[in-house]
Amino acid sequence: MEDVIIITTGDELLYGTTVDTNSSFICSHLFGTNLRVKKHITVPDSIDEITAAITESLSVADIVITTGGLGPTDDDNTVEAICSIFSTKPSVDLKHREKMQDFFESMKMPVTGLDTKMVSYPEGALVLNNTRGLAPGFILEKNCKIVISLPGVPSEMEKMFSTEVTAYLEKTYGLDNSRRLVFKVTGIRESEINSRVRPVLSAFKVRWGITPKSGICDLLIVPESDDFSFSGSISSAIKEVLGQNVIMDGMDSPEEELVHTLREMKLKLAAAESCTGGILAGRITDIPGSSDVFAGSVVAYSNDLKISLLGVNADVIAKYGAVSEETARLMAEGIRGITGADVTVSITGIAGPGGGSEQKPVGTVCFGFHICGREFSVTRLIPGSRERVRVFSSLYAINFLRKELKS
Repeated sequence: MEDVIIITTGDELLYGTTVDTNSSFICSHLFGTNLRVKKHITVPDSIDEITAAITESLSVADIVITTGGLGPTDDDNTVEAICSIFSTKPSVDLKHREKMQDFFESMKMPVTGLDTKMVSYPEGALVLNNTRGLAPGFILEKNCKIVISLPGVPSEMEKMFSTEVTAYLEKTYGLDNSRRLVFKVTGIRESEINSRVRPVLSAFKVRWGITPKSGICDLLIVPESDDFSFSGSISSAIKEVLGQNVIMDGMDSPEEELVHTLREMKLKLAAAESCTGGILAGRITDIPGSSDVFAGSVVAYSNDLKISLLGVNADVIAKYGAVSEETARLMAEGIRGITGADVTVSITGIAGPGGGSEQKPVGTVCFGFHICGREFSVTRLIPGSRERVRVFSSLYAINFLRKELKS
């Protein structure tokens, strides 16, 4: 078992203006492996603070992972700090320099001396390719210790860790992910997940925890010993008690599973959105290859557009309201007529903070569905902020489609 310490750098993390998601991402990927995270530390952009944190961490851990401080500005000091610790000097990675030059030329912007700092790394380190940005990461092995430095931008860091760092750790340490089970669960509250799985897991010698994040909960299970021969039994039991709330193995989100299912069934999806303002379409189109199955979405926010574009009967809106199952059904029919899609969904609701009434309080959302000839309409009350109502409305629609198609 190798010990790991994570160091995140940046004044903005200490000011509270930026939330550190990098540590949690790395911890979640190392949890249950033969690499144990002892702690994670946040330090300011000061070169002295970064140097001290890395030096102290190396005295008690085998691997130190840093994020941040690899950019072009005066407060990006990670490379300089590591060079100072290991008595080496910075070098420029030619591949990333060429990529940076091409990028700035395409933007008709000159490359400055500070920009070159962004593509530097400690001499002798293994350079990690940044496919989502300009600054490379790197791995430095010295004195039987390892320092892994990654960009601070979460999307860049996550991709680099998932591909290059994971491959390196597997090669170097035989990174063993078989000693953990991870289930992604959606459409059900954290407390209900807890109530359903507790009786199952109490029969096994395991540690487990639930991590909620924006409508999806990660259920992580690791054995209390090296023996995890019973993992198959646990997996079967968990899937039985949670049913379709468990996202398919190998999928990271319900929308990814929905796209996969639509592709397998050779079906096309289209949406008509009002209160969600295109959030559902955004979630679907975030999935690579979604163009195979997604015809598109219309954001019909006003009643006039619902009537003129989607063909919703004005008398229906006058009688039942724009936020009603009757209107939602007609919106789903309208987008089906426009696109010819096999599966359509509509969302119309009151996201707030104003606009609610006693009969239809803020958070009232109506959904219409056409699924291969079958028609559904549903009303849900989704409490919380405007953002929460909009996001969870899109999630509810995706989960409804996912479950109906699977069944």
